[in-house]
Amino acid sequence: DVPKAIKLHFPDVVPASLKFVPIKDDELDKQLLDIEQKNCNLNYKFGILYCKDNQIEENDMFGNAEGSETLNEFLDFIGQRVVLEGWQKYRGGLDVRNNSTGTHSVYTTLKDFEIMFHVSTLLPFYPADPQQLERKRHLGNDVVVLIFKEGSHKFSPDVIRSEFNHVFFVVQKEDQPDENGLTRYRVEVSCKDGVKRPFRPLLPSPPVFSKNEYFRNFLLTKLCNSEKAALHSPHFEVKLQRTRQMLLNNLAKTFMKRKDLEGFNL
Repeated sequence: DVPKAIKLHFPDVVPASLKFVPIKDDELDKQLLDIEQKNCNLNYKFGILYCKDNQIEENDMFGNAEGSETLNEFLDFIGQRVVLEGWQKYRGGLDVRNNSTGTHSVYTTLKDFEIMFHVSTLLPFYPADPQQLERKRHLGNDVVVLIFKEGSHKFSPDVIRSEFNHVFFVVQKEDQPDENGLTRYRVEVSCKDGVKRPFRPLLPSPPVFSKNEYFRNFLLTKLCNSEKAALHSPHFEVKLQRTRQMLLNNLAKTFMKRKDLEGFNL
C-alpha cells in the first residue's frame, strides 16, 4: 500500500515508527490542491532598468527620469502599455487604484502566462531622492532584471545592491539593422552564484537578434525560465522548503484536530 511504499523508498524522511492516519475529507483535498497551485507560477514580474551611456552606478540608472526613443521602441516591442488605474489583470504588485506606482506600465502574455514589467522610467521619479527608493522597492524585489543599456561601456551586476535580484539580462540595440532593415538587439545574461545554467532557450553565437516575433518569444521564454532556475538556487530553495513545510504542518494539525487526534505527534 501507499504508506508502506513511502516508508520503503524514503527511510531518511519517514521513520518506520510514523503512523499514517486516513482522513476522508474533501476540504483536505481542496487545500492540498491550493498549496500545489501556488507553487505553479502562472504570473511573472520582471524589472526593466534603463542604463544610459557611461552610467555605471546604480543610483545613476535609477535616477533616469525618462526613457529614450530607443528604450521606448523596445518597450512597445516587448509588450503593450497599459493604464494602471482600474487594471483588472495581473498587476505584479503595482497600484491600480491611486496611481502611487505611476499611471502606466508594460504588460504582455506568453501562452498562458501573464507578465508585468516594472519599468524604472515609468515608476514615480522623486528629484529630492538621489536613491529613488520607490523605484528600487519594485525592481529590487524582482528575481530577474533586464538592463536596457546604451553606449559601449560594460555593465557589471555587482553595482546592483539587491539580494533578491539573481539574473540580469543586458539588452542593447545594435548600431546597424539587419538586411531587411529591422532593428537588431544584442542579448547577454549574467547570474549570481547558485543559479543553475544554462536555462533554455540557449543564446546563439553571436547573441544578436532581429526585432521580430521569434525574438520576442525567445526573450520572454528565457526570462520565465531564468526565474524558475533562480528559484531553485540555495538563496530561495531553503525559504521555499521552509514555507512549504510550515503550510503542510499547519494543514496536518488542522485536520488531525477534526479527527480528535491531538495526541498524534508529527
